[in-house]
Amino acid sequence: MRVRLQLLKAFRPALVAMFSTVFTAGSLPADEPSPKVAHWLTPQAWTKDTDGPIVSLGQPGEFDDMHIFAPTVALEDGDYSLWYCGSRGTRSNRVFRLGLAAGTDGVHFEKSAENPVLQFDDGVHSVLTPSLLKDGDGNALRENNRLRMWLSSTAFGKTGLHTLHETTSTDGTRWDKPSEPLLDHCYCPTVLKNDTGYQLWYVDVSRRPWVIRYATSEDGRKWDVREKPVLEISQPWEAEIVVYPCVLKVDGTFLMWYGSYNHAVRRQTTAIGFAASEDGIHWHKHPQNPVLLPDVNRLWESNYVTSGSVMRLADGSFRFWYASRKAPPFENLYFAINTARWGGPPAAAEKTDSPQQGRLPLPPQKDDLGSLGATTAASDKPADGMLTVLEVIDADEAIVRAWYLSADGEPRFADLWVQGPETSGMTAGQAITLAGQFRVTGNQSFGTTCGGRSVPRLERVGQ
Repeated sequence: MRVRLQLLKAFRPALVAMFSTVFTAGSLPADEPSPKVAHWLTPQAWTKDTDGPIVSLGQPGEFDDMHIFAPTVALEDGDYSLWYCGSRGTRSNRVFRLGLAAGTDGVHFEKSAENPVLQFDDGVHSVLTPSLLKDGDGNALRENNRLRMWLSSTAFGKTGLHTLHETTSTDGTRWDKPSEPLLDHCYCPTVLKNDTGYQLWYVDVSRRPWVIRYATSEDGRKWDVREKPVLEISQPWEAEIVVYPCVLKVDGTFLMWYGSYNHAVRRQTTAIGFAASEDGIHWHKHPQNPVLLPDVNRLWESNYVTSGSVMRLADGSFRFWYASRKAPPFENLYFAINTARWGGPPAAAEKTDSPQQGRLPLPPQKDDLGSLGATTAASDKPADGMLTVLEVIDADEAIVRAWYLSADGEPRFADLWVQGPETSGMTAGQAITLAGQFRVTGNQSFGTTCGGRSVPRLERVGQ
């Protein structure tokens, strides 16, 4: 026993350093997000607006009759093209090829009669996680009138090495032979073009836990990889990996949606998280991650949602195309491709002077829209964003006190009548969080022992 204790003491500094690296380094900056980044860290209410999958497994005997995942989507001249990875065979004996489906609304798709549209000639290496070259909004960006795509590949059952490749096409159906490997240990790439070249985010699968790395290139072929990962496991919901990054650059801010096992010791569920960054290297994860979850009532996506493609549409909303998996047993590694839509961060975030954009301005005015604070830590001095319960009115209404900091840094509060949240667990004096967006609809009057009183009335929207 004494020897064991001595060994533990000897290795304790190394163990502390290891866990500190796994859960903190490169994942969540200690500094507060700038207003530009915080604007994107408001609640994301994704609406799953279909009654079933938008692309399903192929018929028996077709190339995608067993596994289907990793969509990447382009919108050109009003038409949507969705490329995806499909495979036959068991989990241990599978080779993915590239399929194509087309539609006009981003929701309804028909598979191409020419599927599969890309494969490796050796019949052993898989086409995995394709990613088109896109502009910051997620629209396809052609070079010399050609689509450019990067993809990962491996030979399942023969090697654990994942390599990066590229290919080009004029019509999205006939693709050049994939290039020789450009980068090792690379899975699920996402690429943007800037004034000096190309930016790449990808998952390094050389060891567990998987991490997301960043690289730059002048030509999209020779990549300079940053030494430190840019995203790692750091939030309680994340387990074992961060994976499937999809990066946009909207209004000067980098946005990343990514996947992880969701509290899944046995890897039975995944979910999608979100992070934002000013430089594409230092990321702030959403405090309310995950932002998109499986739905047990939608059997085709009851357990997994991940490996997706995001686009900002002309009206400013966002559409997400993603793969899913049904409940165990997992005979199909992925089972269907689905879609969801989000209206984007509230417009009110752009007019507030609050240091945390997206928050409801306090004290609020009629028609203001935003989120309420989420700080619950108690202290002698109320924290900016703290909410406390004053009185529960009924099942979905309560009076709360919202704390904020004045211009001179002193704590102030506004009492608010909120309608919409579940109040069954609330008690007077309790510090709480309230998810979602709230709109000020007017004032609510009520009686007190010393006469009447009126406070702003807030109604939750988009939930």
